[in-house]
Amino acid sequence: MASSWFNSLRDFVSCALFPQSCLVCGNVSLRSIPLCFKCQKKYLGSPDSWDLRCRRCGRFLISAKELCVTCRNIAPFEEVDRVFPLYPYDMLGQELLVAWKIGGNFSLTSVFASCIARELENFPGFIIVPVPPRPGKIRKKGWDQIDLLSHELSKNYGAPVLSCLRRFSQVQQKQLGREERALNLKGNIRCITPTVPKKVIILDDLMTTGATVETCAQVLKELNCEKVYAMTLFYD
Repeated sequence: MASSWFNSLRDFVSCALFPQSCLVCGNVSLRSIPLCFKCQKKYLGSPDSWDLRCRRCGRFLISAKELCVTCRNIAPFEEVDRVFPLYPYDMLGQELLVAWKIGGNFSLTSVFASCIARELENFPGFIIVPVPPRPGKIRKKGWDQIDLLSHELSKNYGAPVLSCLRRFSQVQQKQLGREERALNLKGNIRCITPTVPKKVIILDDLMTTGATVETCAQVLKELNCEKVYAMTLFYD
């Protein structure tokens, strides 16, 4: 693939001119990102068996039940059939996400895309629907991480992507609590296409309360989408 040659060239130039230390082991990463190949394989490899996870939110179970305590008591998901969050939002996850979203290390996009693409092989026939950015975000920052990730998945992995949702609220979700997040999004995420696929996977970078993907799923199911999953890079 052309992107592989580009990534190799980018890593070579970065290593020669701007060597970076791996966030995990501290050694020179030999790449254009602060994560060496060895640590990427160890910490961003295939997630543990989904049989050990909650059948709703995807977090690890602490008992033999199929649902975690949160999903049994609070039931944050009614429209999302199941969430597949790949990695815990621990110290490494936080540093990688900050380097990507805030630091603008675009090279991490290809790493995250490879993680998502590996899991998407288990969902043939599903269409990726990216979580929409806040109004004006791309105009202000010049990019949106989920938009960039979706483009990478489509271009380099042939993943089917449909950007059919738009967000109309300016308020950042991270500033709000669980109930406030749900209220902030109510009516503020809408579909801009007359129809939607029958099977979709909502794509986001981080799941905290799950309000965003739940609202997206509600909009899609109102248009007769039959199966709605969500996949996120990290979960809090």
